[in-house]
Amino acid sequence: MTEGRIVKPLAVFIVVLVVLLAGTFLLAVVNPGSSGPPDGQSIDGQSPSQYQPDAVNAPVDPEDGEISVDSDASDKRILVDTSHGNQVSESELEPITEALFEAGHTIEYGTSSTGAFADSLGQYDGVLIVQPLGSYSPDEREALQEYTDDGGRVVILAEPTQTRLSTGFTQSTTTVSFGANNATERYGARMGAEQLYNVDDDANDNNFKAIYASPSDDGELTEGVETITFDTAGYAVVNGDAETKFTAAEGTRTLETRRTGTYATVVRNDNMVFVTDSTFIRSSEIYDADNEVFIGNLLSFLLDGEAPDPGGGATPDAGFGIDDDTSTPAETPPEPTPGPTPTPEPTPSGT
Repeated sequence: MTEGRIVKPLAVFIVVLVVLLAGTFLLAVVNPGSSGPPDGQSIDGQSPSQYQPDAVNAPVDPEDGEISVDSDASDKRILVDTSHGNQVSESELEPITEALFEAGHTIEYGTSSTGAFADSLGQYDGVLIVQPLGSYSPDEREALQEYTDDGGRVVILAEPTQTRLSTGFTQSTTTVSFGANNATERYGARMGAEQLYNVDDDANDNNFKAIYASPSDDGELTEGVETITFDTAGYAVVNGDAETKFTAAEGTRTLETRRTGTYATVVRNDNMVFVTDSTFIRSSEIYDADNEVFIGNLLSFLLDGEAPDPGGGATPDAGFGIDDDTSTPAETPPEPTPGPTPTPEPTPSGT
């Protein structure tokens, strides 16, 4: 290879490089303010406020407060229904159990069987039903209606239809639906077909599905409450005498059909309250926004009920409390009356 074949390309490269550097320098001199701001600040259309460094940690609702139960009565009994595939556990309701215990009341989980549910209602002042997947039989629906008519109180927490993904060796999807519409319809309310969402940062709890709801009426359920948050909220379809107590925040839409509207989330009809979410009672959500105040109001509502038949269904104590036994002893059969004694015949003497 000759020396000229090497030097000529090298010279061309050096000339091009010098031209590029000179052009860059001249542009900087002619328009010194064209360089962008550091860290992407103040770039219109390219750097929304929510992506600025000071917005990385979004504000969250404070988690404080306590569940306050307001009831003049004592020693009330609350039943938690567990006989209809209810999606709740005792551990999830531990804060509620503690609040009732501190106030001098009793909470009991479930009855011995589904068939016993209708028979045992009268013993309790209030009944809490959380997301039942099973339906209620005609006898149970009739028993619930009679129970509330006679002074007992019922709170029903529901969730909209959802598709859940199960994991393991094989993945499958399951559709989970609220199963007690046949019971709530008697009170003028039923679960809507879709979940709700809201993309407005001021109307959700850092998740577009975790919507806010606010009071739409005054009363014992809304006292002291400004905002509650539901992670899996649906909406209630209402008719008749049912009254809407809370509605979803403005701008809330249905998840599938994207319909806006005014959506009822808490409904009351006399001695029955229907809430279109059940996640707010979990330990992770119970102190968000004013949830703990709302839960205290629900518990006070239940405790103001009156058991229609406090002693009904009680079974005798087997093996204990012998001195307190008031049952009537079985009668002792009378002894038979002896008959007349026969006169003995004389025995002939031998000859």
